[in-house]
Amino acid sequence: MKLTIRKYRKKRIAVGAALLLLALLLGIGSDARVYAEGEMSTSFAVSASSRLSDKTTIAYTAVLPAPPLSDDGMLYLFELQPSEYAVSPAAVPVASAPVSLTPSFTLSFTEARLYTKLGLAVKSGGQNVLIAHPQYIANPELLAIYTKERSVRPLKSEQGKEFCNLNLSGNISGVLAGKYTTVQVMNTGSNQIITNPYARAETVAMDSHPVTPRYYMLNASEPAGIEAITSELKLCALSATLENFIIGNEVNMRTWNYMMWTDWDMYVREYAQAFRVSYNAIKSQNANARVFICIDQNWDRNRRAGHKEYYEYMDGKDFLARFNALIASEGNIDWGVAQHPYPVPLTYAKFWDMSECRNGAYMAEQIASGKMVSFQNLSLFTDYLQRPEMLSPSGNVRHVILSEIGIVNAQGPEVQAATIFAAYMAAKRNPFVEEIIYLLALSEPTIDTRLSGQSQVVYDSLGTVNETVYDAWAKAVIGISDWSQIIR
Repeated sequence: MKLTIRKYRKKRIAVGAALLLLALLLGIGSDARVYAEGEMSTSFAVSASSRLSDKTTIAYTAVLPAPPLSDDGMLYLFELQPSEYAVSPAAVPVASAPVSLTPSFTLSFTEARLYTKLGLAVKSGGQNVLIAHPQYIANPELLAIYTKERSVRPLKSEQGKEFCNLNLSGNISGVLAGKYTTVQVMNTGSNQIITNPYARAETVAMDSHPVTPRYYMLNASEPAGIEAITSELKLCALSATLENFIIGNEVNMRTWNYMMWTDWDMYVREYAQAFRVSYNAIKSQNANARVFICIDQNWDRNRRAGHKEYYEYMDGKDFLARFNALIASEGNIDWGVAQHPYPVPLTYAKFWDMSECRNGAYMAEQIASGKMVSFQNLSLFTDYLQRPEMLSPSGNVRHVILSEIGIVNAQGPEVQAATIFAAYMAAKRNPFVEEIIYLLALSEPTIDTRLSGQSQVVYDSLGTVNETVYDAWAKAVIGISDWSQIIR
């Protein structure tokens, strides 16, 4: 039966009065209030959580500040895909219950629900209105039956030996055949199913702020993409040696994680979706695996809209803040950070003397002011991770690895060797850095990181009994008596 506007308003008033009475019966203080329809949003709930209570059961709970105003006095739980942030009027709930300040639901676990969200909603004006941030399963490690002890790792490792790129839909068999401990999960764009719809070939020509794509944003916006990505990652998580997974390369820069320009909020959201499904796939197999995001050296440069570089990269600090806020709102998890602490610029190794570097004063200022992060000012980055809002669910500083650093040989093998040693000492002196991974095989016209002579000898000494000998040697080359003079 169709309600007239007058009858509808009377019905809403009656519902509101009933909910107010319910609030009083529940013992809510006199300061509490029933929220009006216009106030209903995902930020209404005080908290929400979706966790596995065992391998077959999902427990969803929430805490509400007051009874929400609704058409029928009911709460509804909906299952949403990663890319869904609202509930359609025609959606069918997976569970429902009368309004309560502490609603709880139990659902059967299915494989599909490892990658979907549960959203709490009310009927308001005939619409399904979310009143809490949708929640992913936040403890997928409870499912793991292939968990293995983590290896005892040296501080120093090398790309191509302990580390390699895992190109999805590409070199998985070679990766699994190797003895790698760390992989960087990449999308070359060759498989459009795993490529985000905003990063596919047909969208490049429509990009209002084009960049040259090197790798592409993963697709967690479509079921087929999620299935393809997670099936490969689950297989890799069963490896006898793999224990670190980096999702993407320098993902705060669009060239390395391409998606056509929309805005940075949407960009981070699309990446967070891909990270979440990757994390849940990996941790559901090996509870001790670690999953990292990856950022470059751009830290706090604050390019304004309209500046060319504004559309090319987001500052690492801003990316971490937005990513963390998204992940925390949808079920906090134990993500880590892989950072690339190259010298600034990449093409110049003699960081202690910038007189021979083009724009040397400007480059030095980028480090001194904290606009960029290299091994010289690494504590700027790890201090940020110690902020209360950035801590892991257990209250600890998140895992940090320096997953790529290459020192050029353009200024000679002695300068290269001294800088390699300085970078190692920066990692060693920082209590939050777990590993530094050197790139030693890069050979391009302007960037050649290959070792020879003294640089090879010094590199080989790192982590050995000979390290102290070359510690004194490196200080002498740089002209310091203590590493604190150049490293903070």
